[in-house]
Parts: sequence; structure tokens; C-alpha cells
Amino acid sequence: MVKVLSAFLREVEKGYSFGRVALSLLDRLNVRKFKCLTLLWVSGLLQHRQEALRATIPTAKEGYLAGMETGDFLYAGYNLSNYFYGYLFAGVYLDDWEPEIENYCIVLASVKQDSSRNYLKAKQQVVQNLRETVARPDLIIGSAYDEREMIPKHHQNNELPALAFVYVYKLMLAYFFGKHAIALDYIAEANHYLMAVAGMIYTPVFHFYAGLTYLALFSTQSEIEQANTLALVETHQNTVAGWAHHAPMNHQHKVDLLEAEKCRVLGKNYEAGDWYDRAIAGAKENQYIQEEALANELAAKFYLTWGKEKVAASYMQEAYYCYAKWGAKAKVIDLEKHYPQLLAPILQQPRTADSWKEMMARGTITSNKTSSSSSEALDLATLFKASQAISGEIELDKLLTTLLKIVIANAGASKCVLLLKQDIEFKVVALVEEGKSPQILSSNPPESSSYFPISWVNTVKRTLKPLVLSDAKINSQFAADSYLQKHRPKSVLCSPILNQGQLLGVLYLENDLTAGAFTSERIEILNIICSQAAISLENARLYQAAQQALTDLKQAQLQIVQSEKMSALGNLVAGVAHEINNPVGFLNGNITPALDYINDLFDLLDLIQEKYPELDPKVQEEIETIELDYIREDLPKLLSSMQEGIKRIQDISTSLRTFSRADSDRPVACNIHDGINSTLMILKHRLKASENRPEIKVIKDYGNFPQIECYAGQLNQVFMNILSNAIDALEESNQGRSYQEINNQIIIKTELSSNEEQAIIRIKDNGIGMSEAVQEKIFEYSFTTKGVGKGTGLGLAIARKIMVEKHGGSISVNSEIGVGTEFAISLPII
Repeated sequence: MVKVLSAFLREVEKGYSFGRVALSLLDRLNVRKFKCLTLLWVSGLLQHRQEALRATIPTAKEGYLAGMETGDFLYAGYNLSNYFYGYLFAGVYLDDWEPEIENYCIVLASVKQDSSRNYLKAKQQVVQNLRETVARPDLIIGSAYDEREMIPKHHQNNELPALAFVYVYKLMLAYFFGKHAIALDYIAEANHYLMAVAGMIYTPVFHFYAGLTYLALFSTQSEIEQANTLALVETHQNTVAGWAHHAPMNHQHKVDLLEAEKCRVLGKNYEAGDWYDRAIAGAKENQYIQEEALANELAAKFYLTWGKEKVAASYMQEAYYCYAKWGAKAKVIDLEKHYPQLLAPILQQPRTADSWKEMMARGTITSNKTSSSSSEALDLATLFKASQAISGEIELDKLLTTLLKIVIANAGASKCVLLLKQDIEFKVVALVEEGKSPQILSSNPPESSSYFPISWVNTVKRTLKPLVLSDAKINSQFAADSYLQKHRPKSVLCSPILNQGQLLGVLYLENDLTAGAFTSERIEILNIICSQAAISLENARLYQAAQQALTDLKQAQLQIVQSEKMSALGNLVAGVAHEINNPVGFLNGNITPALDYINDLFDLLDLIQEKYPELDPKVQEEIETIELDYIREDLPKLLSSMQEGIKRIQDISTSLRTFSRADSDRPVACNIHDGINSTLMILKHRLKASENRPEIKVIKDYGNFPQIECYAGQLNQVFMNILSNAIDALEESNQGRSYQEINNQIIIKTELSSNEEQAIIRIKDNGIGMSEAVQEKIFEYSFTTKGVGKGTGLGLAIARKIMVEKHGGSISVNSEIGVGTEFAISLPII
């Protein structure tokens, strides 16, 4: 409803109000299962219609967390897509969020959310095209995403939103890098799929870059074409203006820039200059750094064409700094290539790390030192490698090890201790000392630890600010600390690890040899490492939670499937057996008296023939017609065969009841062979000969088993899974063979182990066999070698669960391609 109101009926305020009501009800009623989906709709369709786009980022993140917590992985993934497009289109510095994408992609892969993972990969590739120079930046092709492969897949899967995303990205990149003619094709393609993302931020972004593209091509067109172009631009600008009416902080500067460009092509130079300045000011005020850069670039081109080169140089240099600050290094290089004369004051400077930091508009690394450029460049290179190493880890233990190695190598410390927040308490989780490998600790409470001064850690936890002491022994504030008095370290640094203002952990470092070891430069580097570590630690925690949720979900699914299978099969079989018993009992009870009646009738006929040897000719003729002598002989045989049939039905019914017996809450002594036989009876229809193959021979080689305590119903399910798979394997091996060549057989052998403590059941077929790779995965959850719709991949996973967890036994497989497969079940004899 909210999408209809906001996107189609243009009732933006009403739709937004409904969204706020939904959030209020969500908080009041605490209905957690709806939280993920509700936040998805709010962040994706409503919030940015009346609030700053950046406000949607924490909303989408909260929706993702809610989905991972409740197992709603589908909508959790879509929330992540909203989370990252908020970053991309709101102008957040690329370096601040792009490293997160890979970690979240790992999480989504682990919960099998391929669609949302592909959305993230496309954004990641867009960022790479902005940061790394490539021949065709408008082609989303690289290590993260390859449109040549993915666009056909999106078409095949009918993923219209994905196609809309991709073509909007391509349009944006084509415009940024001056590929205006090619951009027209992307406009046409995006138009096909734009309805799929109605109400999302992609809509105004598309109209913004489409309008700019048409205006960029205006000067190359004929008068008739120009008139059509202006009409198209008007349409796009009006659409963006409609969005700006409700959320001017997100879109008014876009409207102003379109107006500036329109004035430029119409020769209204003074009006154009004013609109460029408005667009620049609006983008800057609302932190749209990429569009501030773009407005400056377009203003520079305008003034350069007008002949005002000095004014143009000022705007182009500002664009250069904005692009650099955004992190779009490929665009920076593009400007250097095309406008070296306007950028001469920047390009003529020595290319040191300090000059790059100036280009980053006093960016993320600030320093007061006056070292050589090579030394500074080395620090930056080291920092970049460190950041990559930290962001590349998603498993918590590996991340902790990597983090401590980097810290001890770069911070000038002789010891480093890491505390992390777990639930509501902090625990000491890792330690590294100079010259030694990092240790992962068993989450000790800080109060019981002897690795650091607890007073310093508590101070940092309370203030959320780093604590640096150049000479700990002369600091009176902490002189009473027992650790200080005992160990007397020379230098100490204690730093919080923060993520979005939330304290995730504390990093404690000390140098026991040198006073003043933690210089301002090392502290700056450590701050940046801690910032990256905060993101990675949060991702690792989420990944860990996702893995646990996935494990729990798999176990729950297996349990549910197992229970439902047994319940459904048990109810069905027991019901069938019950329904069979009634008519079978009736027939069995009536055949014997029926046979007595028939014998009495035969005796009566004999007496009549004896008393009246000369029967009426018509009666004699009828006797000959019905072959009375044959009836006398065959009717008792017929009734006898009916009795055998009834006995057969009774045997089947008994087998059905044996197979489907309900398990109690504890194992019960049972005859294992009865369970195997009952399973074979149920599968008998699959063992019989058919027009394509002869009968599958079942060879039984049963040992002398005592009754074994087990959950018989569940054990029968194991037999059913293995025997059904054996029949499938035999039928598959028959492909391409003649009737005479086929000799299918299943051998079932039971025996006691040498120590007579285990019952061994071996089920062997001479079917197609399995490769070693398949054997390694055969008991894995959701793994199947069968075609789509023919197998769930749960049967053998459930079988292993029944044998290992329920019975304390084991199940193994040994197979050879073209020879066959043997499953061995080991069951403890209690």
C-alpha cells in the first residue's frame, strides 16, 4: 500500500505517515518477525522521500540485523542492498564503505542469497570503476561483477530490479566519463525496467543523469532534434523536481544543475552561472560530494567555453579536490588527462603523500611530522596493505590474529591485548607479545586478567577516548594500579574500537622499554587501523551470527523434515493398514464358511443325481454347459488361492505397521531384520520386473542378531533412504543397456562386529557408483546428485543424523564408479 501511495499515486506525505505508523506499531508490539520486511520498505521506499538519503543507511542496517536474527535471510539481503545504495548515491566517501561489501557478500553466500549478493557485487564493481582506470568505465566488468555474464542471467531469472540497477549504474558511469552517445543506449534500456524500482532512489538518479546526457549532446544536434531534446529534458527535470518538492535536501541541487545546463545550451550565460553556484552550494550543504564535484566540473567546462579560463580553473580545481575526497581516483586521472591546463597549479606540485592528502581535502590521514616523502609514502602503503588484510578476514579468530599481527608490527608496542564486547560484558579475547605468535584466549573477564591495568581500560570504556601515557610511571592518576606497580611499563596506549559511535572493543598496547614510544604518527595509523577493525569486527560478528543461524536453521529443517516424513508416512501407512485389515478380516472370516456351504451344495447335487439318475434333458444339458465336474474340482482351489491372497495382504499390512511403528521417547528392543523386511515389502513394486529391465534381485545374508534397543521407526527410515537410493542408482546404470545385459542386485548383509558390541548392516548395490568427490559430500545438507525436482538432498543428511545423534552409531559409504556402492551402518548393541 505504501508503495502505491508514494510511487504511483504520489501521495508521498500519506505514504510516509503510514510508514511511521508501521514503525511505531513495530516498536510497541515488538513483532520481531515483521521487523526486517517493515524496515526494508521504510528504508527503500519511504524514508528518503522526506528525509536525507543518509538517514536510510542505519535503518537498512537495522533491517538486515533483524532479518539475520530471525532467519529472514531473503529480506535481510535486500536490506543490505538498500544499505549500500544509500552510501553510493548519498556521496559517502567510497573508502569508508566499499571494504564492507566483500564481507557482507561472504555472509550472503553462506545463507544462499544469490540475488542480493549480486546486487552488492554490482555496486562493488561500480566503485572499482570509479577508483581504477579502465578502458571502458561504463562497462561493469571486473573482479567483482561481469555484466557479460550477469545481464543474461538477470534476463533468464526475470530479475527486473537487477536490470534497472545495472543500467542506471552504466548510465551514471558513462556520463561521468564523457561517454554521452553510449549513454543514450543505457537510457533506452533502463526505461524498460524502471517500473520495477518505482519509488526507490534509482528513479530520480536515472532522470538526473538522463537529463544531463541529453543536454551534453545538445550542441551536436539539428534544430529539430534540439527541440525534441529540450522536451525530453523538461520531462526528466520535472520528475526530479517532483522528488525535490518532498525532499529538497536530496534532489534540489540536481534540479538546479539541470537548470544550469539548460541555460548553458540556450546561451543564457549569466543565468547558467547562477544556477551552477546554487547546485554546488546545495550539494555541498547536503554532503553530496560526488554531485558537488560534478557541478564544479560542469561549471568549469561552461566557463572555459565562454572564454573565462581563470574562472574555469578555479571550478575545475575544486571539482578535482571533491572527486579525490570522494575517492574516485579514476575520475581524478580523467580530469588530469583532459584539463591539464586548468589543473596546472595542482599537477605541478611534487607528488608526495602530503599533496595527495591535500587532494583528499585534508582527508583521513593528518600528520604534523615533516618526514621525507618516501617515508610517508611507505607509511601509506603499509596502511593500505594493513587495511586490506583486515577487511579481507571474515572469520573472527583469523581476523583477531591478523589484527594483532598488524598492530604489533606498526604501533611500536611490545605487547598488545584485545578486549571485545560480548553480549553486555567485555572479555579478553586475544594477546600478542613481540616476537611471539598471537594467542586467541578463552574469553576471560577483564577483572581476572593479569595482562593490563584494569583502571586504564575502564577509563577508556567510560570516556570512549584513547588514553596515551608517554611515561606511565610518572602518572599519578593511575599510580595505585596493581598492574602498574608490578610490571612498570614505560609507554602505554589504550584505544577504543568504535563503530557508528558504539563501543565494540578496547585495544591495549604497552612498550616496556621505551618512554614516548607511541608517537602521534603511530597513534594516527592505529586510529585508522582501529576504524577498519571496527567494521571488520562487526562484520565478523554478523557472519558468525549468520553461520550459527544457518546451522540452527539447517538442524531445525532436518528435524522438521524428519518428523514430518515419519509422521506423514506413519499416519498414511498406519491408516492404509487399518483400512486393509477391516475388509481382509471380513474376507478371511467368510471364506471358510463359504467353502463349507459350497461343499454342502455339492453333496446335495450328488444326492439328487443318485436319487434321480434320469434327469430332465434340459437340466442335463445345463450341467454339461456349465461343466459341473470342472467346477467341482476348481472352485475349492479358487477359494484356497483367495485365502493365500488374503494371507499375502495380511503380511503386507503387518510389514506396513512394522515399518511405520511410532517411536517412544526412549529406545525399545526390536528385531532389526523385521524392519529391513518391512522396508523391502513397501519397495517391492520398485523391485519387480518391468518392460525396461528384469527384476532387481535382493540377496539377504542375515546374521544372528539379538533384539536391539533402538528407535525402530527412524531406523526404518534410514533403510528406506538407502534402499531407495540403491534402486535409483541401479536404474541409472541401466541407461543404454539391453534387457539381457541387465543384472541388477542388492545385497543386504548383517553381522556382529568382532567385539560383538556393534550390529553391522551392509547394503550394497551393483549400480552406477560414485566418485570420491561425491562420496565426500553425500551426507551434507542439501547435497544431491539427482536432477532438479527429483531430490532434496536431505535424505542421507537425515539418515546420518538419526544414526549418529539418535543412536550413537555411524553410517559410511564406499563406492567405485561403474562397480557399485555399499553403505555400512553401525548400531551399538546396548
